[in-house]
Formats: sequence, C-alpha cells, structure tokens
Amino acid sequence: MDIVPFILLTANSRFVMRWVWGGLVLLIPVLNFLSLGYLTKTSNLLMIGGIGLPTWEERSEIWRDGAKLFYIFVLYEALPSFLFSCGFFLASFGNFITAFLGGLLKWAAALTFVGCSFFLPFGMCAFAENRDVRGAFEFEKIAVAVKEVLAHYILGFAITAVCLYVTYKLHRIPFLGFILSSVLTYYVFLVAAYYFTQLFRKTSVSAAKTGE
Repeated sequence: MDIVPFILLTANSRFVMRWVWGGLVLLIPVLNFLSLGYLTKTSNLLMIGGIGLPTWEERSEIWRDGAKLFYIFVLYEALPSFLFSCGFFLASFGNFITAFLGGLLKWAAALTFVGCSFFLPFGMCAFAENRDVRGAFEFEKIAVAVKEVLAHYILGFAITAVCLYVTYKLHRIPFLGFILSSVLTYYVFLVAAYYFTQLFRKTSVSAAKTGE
C-alpha cells in the first residue's frame, strides 16, 4: 500500500492546517470528539474514492461522529480496561498471593488490549463507511476482511503501533513537546486511517468493492 502520495499531499500548505487543528485538540476532553470525527469524515471520503482531506465544515456532524467513534473505542477496550482495573485492585492489597494474581491480570490485560486493538482499524472503517455504529461490531465480517489482507494488515498495524510509541515519547521534550506529541500522534492516526481505509476497500465486505 503506497502511502507516500498521501503524505506528500497532506504536507501541502492547502491541507496541513486541517490535521494540525485536529492534533491540537486531540487530548482535550470532549473537544477531541472533533478530532475523532474528522478521522471518520476522512475515512468516509476515501471510501467513496475522494482525494485529499475533507474540510472542517459541518462541525456539529463531525463532533457527533467523533462521539460515536469514541464510544466504539470504549467498547473495544472495555475488557482489557476491566482486567487491568482488577489487577491493580488486587496488587494494592500487598500480600504475595493477591500481588501475583494482580500481576497476572495486568499481563492478561496487556495481551487483551493488543488483541482487541488489532481489529479496531477495520472496525473504524466499517463504521465510517456508512456512519453506522453497528458496523464496527460486525466481528464476523471484520475478521473476514482482516483475513483477506492479513499480511498488509499486520504490517500496517505494527508500523502504526511503533510510530504512536515514538510520537508519544515526544511529550518529554521541554516546552513544546506536549503539543508536538499531540499533533504528530494525530497525524499518525490520519495516515493510518488512510492506509486501513484503502485496505478495507479491497476486501469483499466493503461496499466499494461490491460496487466494483
């Protein structure tokens, strides 16, 4: 999947501020629904064969889509969050048995987090295609789509995870590190949205593929 043209396009002065604004509000509660909604709008535009990045017009609709996408994120990560909370609770008692069980639950939470997050990119694409939350939870279709493009999917998921880790670490830079980390983290999300949307369009479960 060639993403170089998309990166060059989004670096153009015509589009760069569109994703910079999204990155600036990414970590601000409630306002960050705009950032998430813009990812949905971008994916939806790409799904129908659009070029470039969408505008920030219809911000109320973008915000609503972002709230829905946040809801999807929460449900996808509900199990690992529950396991981690239980592990932290048990570890807080301080005795050997509960600390051991708490440690096991934390490891289980980490593994579950990776497993649940693995299907999240196509879950977002399934939602963005028709802006229907139910599409993100049609796990059988999502699994079929992942299986059809498994090698490219794993590669994209791994590279995205590494890039997010690097951009997260940028917050340690004095003064502007927090802002730089937020903006570049959002840009990684944007490029990932492009990559996985184009990948999703190639699968048999996509309406775009069916239309072709």
